[in-house]
Amino acid sequence: MRNTREETRHLVAEEAARLIYEEGMRDYRLAKLRAAEQLGVSAHGSSQPTNEEIEASIHQRIQLFDAETQPALLRQHREVALEAMEFLQAYNPYLTGAALEGTSSPHSAVTLYLSADGVEQVMFFLEDQHIPFQVHERRTRLGNKKQEYFPLLRFYVDDVEVELMVFPHDDRFASAPISPITGKAMKRADRKKVAALLNVI
Repeated sequence: MRNTREETRHLVAEEAARLIYEEGMRDYRLAKLRAAEQLGVSAHGSSQPTNEEIEASIHQRIQLFDAETQPALLRQHREVALEAMEFLQAYNPYLTGAALEGTSSPHSAVTLYLSADGVEQVMFFLEDQHIPFQVHERRTRLGNKKQEYFPLLRFYVDDVEVELMVFPHDDRFASAPISPITGKAMKRADRKKVAALLNVI
C-alpha cells in the first residue's frame, strides 16, 4: 500500500532525526535531503517535514531508544556549558542549541553565543589561557536583518565540543538570533537558567 503524504513526511522526519542524533549531521536541510534519498521519496514539496517536525522526532527518538543513558550525557553537556559560561562571563554568554533543548547526543556541540567588540578579543583571551581553538564562521540572522556570516570558535572540554559564536557588542545582540528550526527568536539561557536546569536532570 502506498504511503500517504503525511506518512511520508513522518518517515522522512524520523530518518532525518536519526541522521542528526545518531550520525552527527547538523544541517537539517541536508538531513532531510539524505533521508528522502535513502527512503526513495521526493525531496521536495509537501512530503518534506518541517525542521520543527524533525526536532520533535529527535525528542521522540530519545524517549524511545535512549531514555536511560541520554540524561547523563545531557547533564555533562550542561555542566560543560556552565563551566564555559563562568569562564567566559566577560562576554555575556548564552547557551543555545541541543544542550538547552535537551537533545544532546554524543555528536552534538555545546553552543554558546557571546558578544564582544570583535572576535579577536575572544581569541586573545583563549590564547592567554593556553586553550587551542579553531576558527570558523556560520551564517545566521539577527532580528530583521539579512543573513550574515559571524565568527565561530571551536574547542574541546573533556571530549565535548564547544562552539562560541561571537556577535557584535551592540544593540543587535539584545534580540536573539533567528532559529533555523522555527524561524523565530532562538531560545537561549544565561548562566542562572543553566544552573537551574542542572537541578532538574
